[in-house]
Amino acid sequence: MKKALVLFIALGLCLSVFAGGSKEASSSAAADGKTEIVVWHTWGQDAGFEAMKKLVDDFNAANDHIYVNLTFVANQASGNTSTMANLMAAIAAGNPPDVALLDNFQVATWAAQNAIQPLDEIMAEAGVTLDGVYDWAKAGSIYKGQTYSIPYNGDARAMLYNKDMFRAAGLDPEDPPTTIEEVTAAAEALTIRDGSNYKQAGFVPWIFAGQPIYTWGWSFGGDFYDVENNVLTVATPENIEALQWEVDFANLMGGESFVNFASGLGTGAEDPFVTEQIAMCIRGQWDLANIERYNPDLDYGVAPIPSKVEGENITWCGGWGWTIPRGSKHPAEAMEFMAYMLSNEAQVTMASISGSLSPVIEASTEVFGGNEKFKVFIDSLSNAFVRPPVPVGQLLWDELNTVLDAALHGEGTPEDLMTALDASINAELQKFN
Repeated sequence: MKKALVLFIALGLCLSVFAGGSKEASSSAAADGKTEIVVWHTWGQDAGFEAMKKLVDDFNAANDHIYVNLTFVANQASGNTSTMANLMAAIAAGNPPDVALLDNFQVATWAAQNAIQPLDEIMAEAGVTLDGVYDWAKAGSIYKGQTYSIPYNGDARAMLYNKDMFRAAGLDPEDPPTTIEEVTAAAEALTIRDGSNYKQAGFVPWIFAGQPIYTWGWSFGGDFYDVENNVLTVATPENIEALQWEVDFANLMGGESFVNFASGLGTGAEDPFVTEQIAMCIRGQWDLANIERYNPDLDYGVAPIPSKVEGENITWCGGWGWTIPRGSKHPAEAMEFMAYMLSNEAQVTMASISGSLSPVIEASTEVFGGNEKFKVFIDSLSNAFVRPPVPVGQLLWDELNTVLDAALHGEGTPEDLMTALDASINAELQKFN
């Protein structure tokens, strides 16, 4: 009883905060004679936020009947994503924001819970389409044949490699590895050990954008989702082979000591590629800004992710999308705002300031098409993979990380671990049928 009472009081306080914040903002908008729409996001103070804020300011200055109240909502970290922990409570209370920015691979989860609205009808009324948008961005926006989000930004993955380290190891800096066999051989040549420690690592497959197992499963020719039958295909022979390669790679480089070395690598100014502790790594295009900031003189190249079969190099994309939560009081105005954010003009501004790729083909080409280091990312977008757009997408991400960690620490074979996950994750998925 006591715990229930505490929870009830806590929920009441949360809901009063939601209600109070909305009323305070509404009064300022009403003074201008505009309809206020509240837009929630979870982004910190970085280039991505600065781009979003500029676009909102531009929209507010140009629009004579809508005012956008851009609101930061504390987030809850989960995997490598941020989920609005308060969104479901606000929906349940009947006081949701008019727009919420969500990681697009989580859209299916929100849609399956009836927490966000299908957009096709309101898009048709507003004349909004996803024409000219990359297929990978559309895939994250659609669940069970209906559109639930308007794509906002995007990202892709490629291999970065240090040209000075290549030269020092006797490798051609203009001929980076393109296959799994070649990257393994290059990594051996580039790794410098100091007893049980490492002065320099050639490569670590499972860190940064090589995590969790998606990158290498696709690179070995596997896949993770049978769309037609709505079945997750975790334990394919190719995916198991990919995880086994990661385990074998760790053992080749020193086993547990190498795994522990990799787990201690830093980020930001201590990023091991920036500090030249690691010669090759799988990264997203967003990481290029970090390199420019902390080590602008670094001589490095960008190449496709090595694949098992030469010439079958892949990338995979993610991104964020605008959604309308169930109970939004201003869906038409919300769609008008989202349509502006999808426009080529807004997308060029977003990409130019943030360094994020645009889901709009024309905008990404305009901003990044002439940039040599971005070219590999841009060239791969037309056939990029996406994480399975299913209601258990976040759970699958977390469990793949758990399986990866267990395999690297010898807590089960890749085949057994992947087979067990295949059964358990599909059991969870069937609950949504």
